[in-house]
Amino acid sequence: GAHSFVAVRDVIQRRCIQCHAAHPTDTQFTVAPAGVMFDQPEVIQRMAARIKERAVVSKTMPFGNKTNMTDEERALLGAWIDQGAKIDQ
Repeated sequence: GAHSFVAVRDVIQRRCIQCHAAHPTDTQFTVAPAGVMFDQPEVIQRMAARIKERAVVSKTMPFGNKTNMTDEERALLGAWIDQGAKIDQ
């Protein structure tokens, strides 16, 4: 479905993983902010509430929206989290 983990992971790969990874590719953040790394699905699931707070509610992530996350992408993340943040679909 539209809120499948495949779609969510795609958004995270495009908008978040530049900084939030074991080996960030971002030039400004050479270490993952707050030690949060989204390389593994289980971590994304475990951090779901924080992802919602930062990327969906307050929109303070991505930092300065430097990866141009769209409102649609934010809504998709929020809907996935609200539906239980399942990573097996």
